[in-house]
Amino acid sequence: MRVDLESLASFSQTGDRGGVRAADSLEALTGVPAYCDLTRTTLVDGEGLASFLGDASTRIEVPFDGALSGRALVSYEKPFAARIAEELGMGSGALPEVANILTSGFVDVWAEQAESTIDIQPPRPVEDDARVLEDAAVADGSAFVFESHVELADGDGTCRFAVLPDVEPFVDYLEAGSEDVTLSPGELAAYVQLTAESASAVADHLAAMTGIDANGVESHLDFVPVERVPSLLDDAAYEGAVFESEGGLNTVIAVLFDESEQGAVADAMLPGSDHDPSMAQSAVAELGNVTASGVLDGWANAIDTSIDISTPSHVHDDGRAVLDTVAAAYGRHADAIAVVDATVALDEDVTCRVCAFPDPQDADTVAEIASELTGDETVPEFPPEDAGGGGE
Repeated sequence: MRVDLESLASFSQTGDRGGVRAADSLEALTGVPAYCDLTRTTLVDGEGLASFLGDASTRIEVPFDGALSGRALVSYEKPFAARIAEELGMGSGALPEVANILTSGFVDVWAEQAESTIDIQPPRPVEDDARVLEDAAVADGSAFVFESHVELADGDGTCRFAVLPDVEPFVDYLEAGSEDVTLSPGELAAYVQLTAESASAVADHLAAMTGIDANGVESHLDFVPVERVPSLLDDAAYEGAVFESEGGLNTVIAVLFDESEQGAVADAMLPGSDHDPSMAQSAVAELGNVTASGVLDGWANAIDTSIDISTPSHVHDDGRAVLDTVAAAYGRHADAIAVVDATVALDEDVTCRVCAFPDPQDADTVAEIASELTGDETVPEFPPEDAGGGGE
């Protein structure tokens, strides 16, 4: 059964409201204007959770329980932490209180939909990543992460805020909120498998074309309000190609390369040659074409159909500008979008980011692909219906 656009919107927009509420709570505490730059609801496998812990020197964990249980992980960049400490006049002692305020603001959105309260526990520093990952809830290999990036208006760094609800109580909470929702951790795992297969295809095709094996692969399924789509990427310069597909599945897919050294992708494709700009551009577009085709071929083979891909549209711009065109295209007929999101690091010079945006009208097809990839005869809902806790 295809999930309608309103259900898809509710999935990510509850998380969006939570992120905005958290930023508002921070502003009320400090008196400094704060805003949410990125909000996304992410479905990730257990091994991928580590990438959401952040790598800042100051990180705080805030557990919560009651109607929902789980934990929030707050990671402070140094400029952000210094500014907060200065504004509150409490030194580094202010940071646990800020983590507490952010968490309370976020879960208040969930509490509005619950029959009982959600209680915040005392914050504590993150000293052992392994312990946090062990405590984080994973069911059938999948976990939810509600991620927000909170910034101050004058741009003093970022606070990365990730809420990890315990999966099974969270699914129970969603189903209690709507008679039409039937959702299981097993269905969620089907989409984790879909993203993992897609990321593996990206890594394999990049290695075949460049001769460089991937040294890092991440994948997850993001649910994002359309207006937040550009914030999936930073404002660094990316080069790559954008494609559209039609036939068995309509989608937009962007294959983008973040180069620490300009020309690194072309050098990998055209070793030992003095290539002119047009030749380098063609090489990047061809690499994008092969990579995108590899992902789409895997999807098509899963359901024994064909998916036709367009001629590559070469792009070289900051990441947000590239995805802004995607947001504009989908914004005409959708409030939110699901994104198959894969990142493959080839070496220290080149990282490939692939973002695929299946048309919400083809939700049945995506569900069928996920089912076939897991060998499960039960076709899951796509996106998981009302997984954000319902609309207004």
